[in-house]
Amino acid sequence: MKRGCFISAVVLFTLIVGTVVYFVKYKKDLFKNFSKDKIIGVAVDEFDKKLNDVKASVYRDSMKIAVHNFLDESKKYNFDSAITRLQDVMDEARFLYHDGIVDSADFNHIKQIIKRYERSEKNRN
Repeated sequence: MKRGCFISAVVLFTLIVGTVVYFVKYKKDLFKNFSKDKIIGVAVDEFDKKLNDVKASVYRDSMKIAVHNFLDESKKYNFDSAITRLQDVMDEARFLYHDGIVDSADFNHIKQIIKRYERSEKNRN
């Protein structure tokens, strides 16, 4: 390798490493917000795939709407809160539709999980 090519490679490598360090150190929120939207999007798609395998019922459709609304609302929160909300609901939903049908008990359980994260009307101001 020629000396000029080596020096150019070292300078370019240093600039790239410096740029990456700067973005990681000072612009974390940019990456967090981008990844939050992508993670929630993937979770919604995966939830829909699993729920489509469940036998069709009124409760299945209601559960789908409730979880979609909850996850859309979760996008407003910061990264850590949104991921915690997503994880709680997805963990519960995974155990609820393992038997192949969503009944009223399953739907009410998911509603209770979602309600835990809602603020009361009195505390909204």
